[in-house]
Amino acid sequence: MNASKLANYTNVKARELWTTLYLCAKENPTRRFHALYDKVYRPDILAEAWRK
Repeated sequence: MNASKLANYTNVKARELWTTLYLCAKENPTRRFHALYDKVYRPDILAEAWRK
């Protein structure tokens, strides 16, 4: 996989994670996300954050 495809894939996965968390929060405003660390600490998410 070349660098541009990998970057695009990472961007898509980061967006999917953001969308999922957003929809869960909107569905239940009192919901607490106790285990976000494992999601934010994913290498693909960190790479996308660094790139941006």
